Amino acid sequence: MPSKRNIRIGNVSGATGDHWEAMSRMVENGNVDIVTGDWLSEMNIAWNAITKASDPTLGYEIGFLDQLFQCIDSIVAKGLKVITNAGALNVEALASKVEGLCRERGHGQVVVAHVLGDDITELLKDKEKRRKLDLRHLDHEAQSFEDWDLKDDIQSAVAYIGAWGIVEALDTGADIVICGRVTDASPVIAAAAWWYDWKRGSFDQLAGALVAGLDLIECGPYATGANFSGFKEFLPELVDLGFGIAEIQPDGNFFMTKPEVSNGVVNRFNITGQLLYELQGELYLNPDVTADLSEVKIEDTATNAVYISGMRGLPPPNTTKAMIAATGGYQAETTFYINGLDVAEKAEMIKNQLGHMFKDCNFSKLSIELYGTQAVNPSSQQAGTVFLRIFAQARTKEDIAASKFRKRVYALRMQSYPGYHMNLDFRTMEPKPFMEIFPVTIPSSPLDHRAVVRSKIIRVPQVSDTASYPVLRPSYETKNLQDVSSFGPTVSAPLGSIVHARSGDKANNSNVGFFVRHEDEYSWLQNLLSVDKLKSLFGDDWEGGDTSRRVERCEFPNLLAVHFRILDFLDGGIASSSRVDGLGKGIGEFLRSRFVDIPVKFLERGRI
Repeated sequence: MPSKRNIRIGNVSGATGDHWEAMSRMVENGNVDIVTGDWLSEMNIAWNAITKASDPTLGYEIGFLDQLFQCIDSIVAKGLKVITNAGALNVEALASKVEGLCRERGHGQVVVAHVLGDDITELLKDKEKRRKLDLRHLDHEAQSFEDWDLKDDIQSAVAYIGAWGIVEALDTGADIVICGRVTDASPVIAAAAWWYDWKRGSFDQLAGALVAGLDLIECGPYATGANFSGFKEFLPELVDLGFGIAEIQPDGNFFMTKPEVSNGVVNRFNITGQLLYELQGELYLNPDVTADLSEVKIEDTATNAVYISGMRGLPPPNTTKAMIAATGGYQAETTFYINGLDVAEKAEMIKNQLGHMFKDCNFSKLSIELYGTQAVNPSSQQAGTVFLRIFAQARTKEDIAASKFRKRVYALRMQSYPGYHMNLDFRTMEPKPFMEIFPVTIPSSPLDHRAVVRSKIIRVPQVSDTASYPVLRPSYETKNLQDVSSFGPTVSAPLGSIVHARSGDKANNSNVGFFVRHEDEYSWLQNLLSVDKLKSLFGDDWEGGDTSRRVERCEFPNLLAVHFRILDFLDGGIASSSRVDGLGKGIGEFLRSRFVDIPVKFLERGRI
């Protein structure tokens, strides 16, 4: 490979259903060497299992094939490599489809490889083998998988495998590599490791590539201004956003940028927010390397270009994560609208009536939540309307059938609060299946990680240099203690007046990172945001839930950031959560809206 030139990797998908022309735009305008794409999540892996069960030829992400169809000719002409996890639960089928597309276009010389070993569904359906593995919950070591009441209803189980199967495929001449549930960062790690011939023990370099692939370019347009709390400054540009590019150096440090012709913004603030998204703490565990992020730095280097450095690599853990999805039952929901005066009392009335209607129902979960608050002198009916969402789940379809949910909800329309009206799309009240997720750690030894290139099977050996990391992550309050009065006079204002925030999810856990723009504000942030202060900022959301849940706190001084991981906060995670924000995407913005005492001198600089 060209040893004197940095590798440029462009990502073209952050999730299933991402922009349908992202790949062709990156190929034409990105000046990249390798195209990667992430199509998977905890949610759509489970749904691919259901799809595959009904049709064995499916179970992969068709969106990748659609995008490849548009630009395979340009990819071949430019000699680009493509790596994707869109194979989901039917990697072989997608690889076969891609091979067929290449032949149809006259590109029979293109080598399409695939990587296997992540799908452990059949392994875990074997009760005896499963018991021998002694699977434990990812975040709660005392919880055994065998104690889960859905353990015998497994639809899919995938282990998060690493980058070396992809590297083996590239070393053997692959042009397009189709994977299933490799980790989000594995395509980027593999691309850089292959380009620079890194070894398995090149931990510092691998840690840099991990960070590049860890939610930075992996999340597509999140790297170019989407989901950024400082968005107002760039509003004219935030339309039809481009996707991110990582230019990785031989030492693993890298530049983040985007195609010059694409819209969006790349600066140290939005990239800081994106780095803090979905973190586990100071250490990020991956099957190939553990990245110590405590000293990471992000610097602006040019317009729409930042430089990320300071990552340190440690041996990977001796286990990896696996996500097990089982049929959870059926769910239904609807929405009532309340407006005008006495909103709280009207909500109380309908809640009492619903409680009476559902008193003999065998629901496994029932949530009746009011969204919004009463408006004062609203300018329109829309401006003064709030939602009351009714959400129910049951283990069997019969327990949430029309006679148990829709019929009882609809019967209230003539006996309820003044101004009653509801969502007239009654299809939402029909039972639909949902999945539940159980995350575990699994030893690497039973995983048959392998690459298939031109029908040749290349088995990937286990990583020998590993370490053991505790389930309980280090958590600490600030050591930089300072009296908050030393920052001068304060005024009560939204936290987000001067503080950025970014939140996300990992299964049932939420995380949120806060950071400031100026160094002299950081001591104030460190002393303000204790664990207890975070709990108080959550307000009723904290008091109404499990107040014993664990909160882990750490700091990133070079980023001027304080980070929290809040365990068991998302009501089971996106697959089965009753929350509207089951992915925790809006938690950071909610917390930014909460009022705190902010030093006047900081506000005088200008608000975000």
